[in-house]
Amino acid sequence: MQEEMTRRRFVKLGAVMALTVGAGLAARDAFETPELELRTTRMGEGTMKTLVVYGTKSGCTEGIAERIGRQLAEHGATVEVVAAEKAPAADGFDAVVVGSGVRAGGWHGTARSWVEKNAAALKAMPVAFYTCGLTLANDPTKTDEVRAYTHPLIDATGIKPVDIGLFAGWNQADSFGFAERTVLKLMKAPQGDFRDWAAIDAWAEQVAPSLSA
Repeated sequence: MQEEMTRRRFVKLGAVMALTVGAGLAARDAFETPELELRTTRMGEGTMKTLVVYGTKSGCTEGIAERIGRQLAEHGATVEVVAAEKAPAADGFDAVVVGSGVRAGGWHGTARSWVEKNAAALKAMPVAFYTCGLTLANDPTKTDEVRAYTHPLIDATGIKPVDIGLFAGWNQADSFGFAERTVLKLMKAPQGDFRDWAAIDAWAEQVAPSLSA
């Protein structure tokens, strides 16, 4: 049957795979993937301090975060780009951008947890969110579906982002573990790097004035 798999089917299939490929894969964010070096990148020499936090397993969102950081630095900010696992408290910054890739129908747990922990500070400053994933690579019109990944987090924390960026991600076989490669094959997900750098640059330039307001 050639019917396209929905997000709900992805979640169900992911759960089945997690239970069948071995211990330790059952949690939503626990799919085995190649270990990444979690870097902290600093750029810019402006007076405004902006933090760019990202959640990733494959490394796709790290590249997007660094690209956003470079654009914000060009608009006069001092920018720190850091993985959610290592991110400092938000209250030491003037503005924050937080983004995540998508796993099993939601943001990575590390990114969600960081936002929840820092919610009080984030509600008192300009904040932007962004999400990347394969959904927009499959169908660029599904912006509402991708934007909805942030709705539970916004509802739970009361944070009102100045904007939400929506970007296509990648499907690079060597960036995923066995379980996820199997799921992606069964989904007939397109292979390749679908990150649109021009769109990412344009969004960062668009959101920069709102972050400095």
